[in-house]
Amino acid sequence: MVAAATVDERVEADCARFLWREAELLDRRQLDDWLALIHPKIDYRIPVRTSRLAQDGDGFSAVAYFMKEDFGTLTLRVKRLKSEFAWAENPPTRTRRLIANVRVGESSAAGVCAVTSNFAVYCFRGDDPVPAVLTGERQDVLAADAGQWRLKKRLVLLDTTVLGMESLSIFL
Repeated sequence: MVAAATVDERVEADCARFLWREAELLDRRQLDDWLALIHPKIDYRIPVRTSRLAQDGDGFSAVAYFMKEDFGTLTLRVKRLKSEFAWAENPPTRTRRLIANVRVGESSAAGVCAVTSNFAVYCFRGDDPVPAVLTGERQDVLAADAGQWRLKKRLVLLDTTVLGMESLSIFL
């Protein structure tokens, strides 16, 4: 990735605002508005992290995923979460997403930005006063589409090998 210093500051600020707005929509469970930020050709993946020796790879599975989604499957997930059949999310998980260390790199294509960020998602379920916390890095591609940024690609690299929650029914 190219150093962020070579990216137009306005573009860098727009990308950061996009990520903050996305976090706000997800925390407020405004899933239809969130889906409107997604590019129709989205590639959304959360590979399973494995414990490996340093010489044995990067520690992420190339074949096993917590989520491996496209626009169609994300749309179905949103519809299900809004239905009476989302048992894992009834009552809904209360979340608080923190997005930090946003780095924007240049892309060879016009209107496309590679954006890397760190995140923490605090997940409160039921009456449990102790949240499950998921942290990691997101490697995103944002594409300009009809005058606004849309998320075209997301690779979520979790820090943990074990989720610490029964299911991953939220979006990262």
